[in-house]
Amino acid sequence: MHGDDDLLFGDDDPIPVADGPRASRNLRPWNVLIVDDEEQVHAVTRMVLDDFEFKQIPLNFMSAYSAAEGREILLNNDDIAVCLLDVVMETDNAGLELARWVRENLGNPWLRIILRTGQPGQAPERKVIVEYDINDYKEKSELTAQKLFSAMITALRSYKDIMAIESSRRGLEKIIDASASLFQIRSMERFLSGILIQIGSLLEMSVDSVLISASTDQGGHADDETEYRVVAAAGRFAGAINGRASDMLEDAVWREMRFVITSRQSIYQTDYSIVFFHSRTDRVTVLYMETKAQLRDIDHDLIKLFCRNASVGLDNLAV
Repeated sequence: MHGDDDLLFGDDDPIPVADGPRASRNLRPWNVLIVDDEEQVHAVTRMVLDDFEFKQIPLNFMSAYSAAEGREILLNNDDIAVCLLDVVMETDNAGLELARWVRENLGNPWLRIILRTGQPGQAPERKVIVEYDINDYKEKSELTAQKLFSAMITALRSYKDIMAIESSRRGLEKIIDASASLFQIRSMERFLSGILIQIGSLLEMSVDSVLISASTDQGGHADDETEYRVVAAAGRFAGAINGRASDMLEDAVWREMRFVITSRQSIYQTDYSIVFFHSRTDRVTVLYMETKAQLRDIDHDLIKLFCRNASVGLDNLAV
């Protein structure tokens, strides 16, 4: 315990809500870890940021009262966005060593670390910024409520952007793996089933999906709607396999798929997508998929890219 480390908030204007109206409670909160050996620091931080929201999503606080406790929490939670980290705890540089451990041993470059110290002479700002991979440095005596609010906004905005880039990178890796797996299949039937399997794997969620296909004339249109057959199906559509799409699918689903067939344009919504496979052959293929969770923009981009690759595979098998 070190009394001169008390967190002091100066008088300033009331803190506004970060972004928009009160958040929907079905959104996952931003996890914020407070690592400090002063109980008062935890209590005041929670009080000051009680109504804080970023992108209409609130905070979820986690507390550690030593660097050792902080290390344990970080080992068991890989989705912590921000760490408010004290310097002097069980040792004079316990916080600095924890920051080094996060980057070098835990291998976590995404966590935003805000160093807070009541003894700036113990850890001079310039030296700390240069030698340790932290994202912000604050002296507790100067950290008003407004400055804490601003620091949290900056940290979460950076974390969100970094994680979006990381999601894109991981998604592209999955597309490469999924496409490679598909292109090894030489049977059209197995290839079509493989598309549905890989879509679910790509999105990391259960997907109710159906794939319909029909031969077309030279203008790219099927002679008759009844020619469209279900060639692959998963989830609640599994019983429709090999049947006529117009007979086996719900009216609302079939109506939207017919619209995509006619317009030759895909549809992407938050909980379902309908993808038109552009083909160089005399075949039209359309994918309808529903998801239990909402699809993000990055999910739509991954679906588009994967289906573009799958279209190439379909053309190659059809030759």
